[in-house]
Amino acid sequence: MPLSGHTPIHPRWSEHHRPVATGTQTGTCTIRRPGTGDGTQDPDGTWHPPAPTVVYAGPCRITPQTDDARYVVSGERRVTTRGYEVAIEWDAAEILEGDHLTVDTARDPRLPDTELRVMDVRMASEQWERVLVCEQDLTDAA
Repeated sequence: MPLSGHTPIHPRWSEHHRPVATGTQTGTCTIRRPGTGDGTQDPDGTWHPPAPTVVYAGPCRITPQTDDARYVVSGERRVTTRGYEVAIEWDAAEILEGDHLTVDTARDPRLPDTELRVMDVRMASEQWERVLVCEQDLTDAA
């Protein structure tokens, strides 16, 4: 039982352990948010969407949620996805659902250049890293 006015966990517990969590993030990734605004149009009428904004570029750890792909029928199309958890530095800028994540480097040679979409940002009362639930669209993969 803790003494009155004391807690069993030191107030700087997370601050002390966050570098350890970051040290396990052996890959790097870039997270972009789709651009806002009207975009631009060429003289020939070709429209270009607004440029995305980079909201994070740094270390990450990518872990598959399961080994199996998921299949969903959307309209008349079968959509195939695979889920991943991606951990990034705890003090990164705000990441939102719908942001796009590109794996830049990873020890697994199949992961670089993989494109994921952020589906959820996990929250906890004690955090050493920020955990994102991401999804890879495998529907048109050859």
